[in-house]
Amino acid sequence: MTEPLYLVDASIYIFRAYFSIPDTFVDNRGEPVNAVYGYTNFMLELLEKQPQYISFAFDESLNTCYRNDIYPEYKANRDLPDENLKFQLEKCQEITRLLGVHHLSLKRYEADDIIGTLHTKFAAGRPVIIVTRDKDLGQLLRADDILWDFAADLRAGPAEVKEKFGVHAHQIADYLALAGDSVDNIPGAPGIGAKSAVKILAHFGDIDSLYLAIDEIENIGLRGASKAKQTLLECEHRVRMFQEITRIKCDIDMEVSLEDLVPSPVSANEIESFCDAMNFGKRVRERLAAIGQTSLSQHS
Repeated sequence: MTEPLYLVDASIYIFRAYFSIPDTFVDNRGEPVNAVYGYTNFMLELLEKQPQYISFAFDESLNTCYRNDIYPEYKANRDLPDENLKFQLEKCQEITRLLGVHHLSLKRYEADDIIGTLHTKFAAGRPVIIVTRDKDLGQLLRADDILWDFAADLRAGPAEVKEKFGVHAHQIADYLALAGDSVDNIPGAPGIGAKSAVKILAHFGDIDSLYLAIDEIENIGLRGASKAKQTLLECEHRVRMFQEITRIKCDIDMEVSLEDLVPSPVSANEIESFCDAMNFGKRVRERLAAIGQTSLSQHS
């Protein structure tokens, strides 16, 4: 069987740790490192499965993403990280590097776009496991791919995405453009909620086809169809703008090969220094050392 490719939406698990683990976990300066602690444990659990190909994608474009140029209100409902969280985000990237794992972050693109591009580059002939809690990434799924919410151990393929949202995986971006996405501060088309978006996409397939034959909307059993038609015509520009925002970019220009995604040897001394600085306990140190030994044996 072809080894799967693991693509990890790293930032979502950092934030999860930051908000769910008490800030009583502190480094050798007494500063909170609860997110670093939780993220390191998450990484360990994943790497202990010995994936052959894996990459971690980080969000660095919190207000510099190209989507903000298109729609300045995009994610404007979210607070920017404070100084401690910024520090912890940097340390999470540092431990990722120290563990020899391929990782990327870009100022103009989100983790979703990095994952989408790596998926496009390397998915041919192999299943892809996207480790995330983000519904947006469902649009990337092919028949053998899965979304894996690692913390909850919930797996979803295209069939589960269809069952949950009522649309096919490849329709997720258009579904969010029509229905809106409060998490990302995308309002969608006024009056077109989730149920209406599902009906529209079931008939038309996508937004482009909807606008090519919008008169048909009155024949699909949609409640308030005449008003919906008028609304969609009046806000076509916004709907297409939201479509551009909700679509994951899968063609970022970046130099990376499949072999880059093979974990590389680690430095035991650097990891030990990191553990000292983060004030990690014995159990985490032992697990990190074991990962290091596994890495060395695989590359010997």
